[in-house]
Amino acid sequence: MLTLQYRFIVAALLIATSAAAHSQSTSSPQPAPAAVAGYVANPATPSGHAAAAYTFPDNHQQFRNYLYSTFGPPAFISSAVGAGLDQRKPAPPEWDSGAQGYAERYGWRFGMQLVSQTTAYSLGALIHEDVAYHRCACAGFLPRTTHAFVSTLTARTSSGRIVFSVPALVSPYAGSFAAVNAWYPARYEPADAFRIGSMSFAFKAAGNLVGEFLAPPR
Repeated sequence: MLTLQYRFIVAALLIATSAAAHSQSTSSPQPAPAAVAGYVANPATPSGHAAAAYTFPDNHQQFRNYLYSTFGPPAFISSAVGAGLDQRKPAPPEWDSGAQGYAERYGWRFGMQLVSQTTAYSLGALIHEDVAYHRCACAGFLPRTTHAFVSTLTARTSSGRIVFSVPALVSPYAGSFAAVNAWYPARYEPADAFRIGSMSFAFKAAGNLVGEFLAPPR
């Protein structure tokens, strides 16, 4: 049964990724004059250098953003931290507190973020939203912190406008429902998946803060 669930998830991911690629290939390319597509530079420095203007990412940059968010260091680190927190509870209690239990918790955490990121970028491509995180084109601790938290539920349109994002709202729940159904013990219900998906926003906000203040620019 578990093997069938794994195959179903892999097939769903492949279909979603193919749909996103097809949608991107049929959309008109966006110009990228004098700026790196899809990237907002660091905030203005004390010396007065202004941040680069935002440009909607082209297909290549969108795919790079997806790979980095899904298979880059943030994905592995967040999965490791989440698995460690689950290990201390322990959650679920059916899994042991040793190395095998940690491996199971790490696997389901990574699987959850894999489905979440694939859902976010696929839906973003379909409705022409840039769901990647971009540093704030502002200065000061409070404005940048506010930007990191607001970005958990927003994205940029092709015009550069920041809007409420349906992909950002839906994708954590897609990941939690898929992961709970595939890996968690059978006694767990949709309410548990919804709870876990809601908690994912806290992890996302924490990741945004790291990307805003600590991660090197890409």
